[in-house]
Amino acid sequence: MVPKDGRRRKTYSPGGMIRLELSLMSSPPAKSAALWSSPSRFFLAALGALAGMDTFSEFPYLLAHYGGGTFVAVYALALLMIAWPLLAAELALGQRVSGDGGPGVTITRAIGGQPWRWTLGAAALGGFVMFCYVAVVAGWILSYLHTALAGGFRAATPAYVETHFTHLAARPAPALAWETLFLVLVFSVVAGGVRAIENLSYLVMPGLLGLFAALLVFAATLGSFFVAAPALLVPQTVPSGGMLVLVALSQAFFGPGLGTASLLAYGVSLRSSASAGRTALALVLAQAFVAWLGGFALASLVYATGLRPLAGGGFLFETLPLMAARLPHGALVAALCYLGLISAVWVSGVAWLEPAMQLLTARGRSRGWTALGLGLAAFVTGAILTLSLKSWAFSFTFFGRLKTLGLLDVVMIIAVNVLLPWGAGGLSILMGWASDGPFGRREAQRGARFLWLWTLRLLVPAAVLAIILSAPRLVL
Repeated sequence: MVPKDGRRRKTYSPGGMIRLELSLMSSPPAKSAALWSSPSRFFLAALGALAGMDTFSEFPYLLAHYGGGTFVAVYALALLMIAWPLLAAELALGQRVSGDGGPGVTITRAIGGQPWRWTLGAAALGGFVMFCYVAVVAGWILSYLHTALAGGFRAATPAYVETHFTHLAARPAPALAWETLFLVLVFSVVAGGVRAIENLSYLVMPGLLGLFAALLVFAATLGSFFVAAPALLVPQTVPSGGMLVLVALSQAFFGPGLGTASLLAYGVSLRSSASAGRTALALVLAQAFVAWLGGFALASLVYATGLRPLAGGGFLFETLPLMAARLPHGALVAALCYLGLISAVWVSGVAWLEPAMQLLTARGRSRGWTALGLGLAAFVTGAILTLSLKSWAFSFTFFGRLKTLGLLDVVMIIAVNVLLPWGAGGLSILMGWASDGPFGRREAQRGARFLWLWTLRLLVPAAVLAIILSAPRLVL
């Protein structure tokens, strides 16, 4: 892309001229990047990027097994320690690039060099790989949403639930059809750019909060709610404090999808008058509240049935169907839970793809065609992963854990243990140490930014390293 303002752009040529440009322009390259239409719409879009499916599928289990209020407190501190400085620096760097939507906006106006190129590439690729993995799960969620609405879980038993999932995984065609529907929903928004993203977030995020609040009110009408509530709210003693800290760090990292550079991409369209530090702090606090609200509402419903919430896929495809069979109006309640979960992954999935979209559109392609190409790549990847569950499945041992879903497990291992930590750790180091980081050296030596800088330099990379070392045990 050659800007019409005559300003020079940095280029890199490792075997060919590659221009690293981060842009939100979807049509002619000379047009200005679109800005978020209001601070509230940007805030909802950024919050949607952080409040992904993992936040709500894991949180009920974590509340039940790690001390209720104790886990919430440690989780909030972990968000402040890792997410706040990293997200604030991403927003500040995005603002520095944007120049309030000047013509020919590119990331190379602020940064350059191979370390940045590889780090941003790893973050964008990590977001895409995680999206492809989650898209397979989202297809299953849509299938379970349909089954719940049809009343298929009204008499569910543990044996029925296990058989139902086995049949779904063994039948690629229906699973791939649901996954394709999810991809169409996501990439129709991705192709529309900032306006489509903020419209989706403005619709979904208030609705998601209202849904969780309604589910919590419904749970309060059930007899066992006030018996279970203290275990989920009041801080409890946890046998292993070290394990609690590691779990909270892991959830604070993987739940909001740190390492995908989504807020760096969103920050390109954020007005420079907005305070990156205060905005990031508000987002982190809101993320902690949304995670608690959703986790508490879902866990309260599970406790009301006499069950104990499982983690991750166990919660989605075992706990919720069994809950539907035991609650009053259980089929509707389960359907609403699945609706909330698919809404969360819809908004966060759009955000995870944004860095890759901006890097690709920077080469002069239109946003619509780029979204179509990336969507086809996601479809092919998802089809391979879905087919591998039956035809190409294999088992292997990874850090003492037996993995049985083959390629799907391999994709998760690569994203969780390589790409996302590389993206988050690399960005924190570069934004803290590089001379072309989000703020100048002189202004960084004063006041709160001095603490912010050294947190990025030392504390965030150390926390990411601890997460990398513990991820095989905690996440896999």
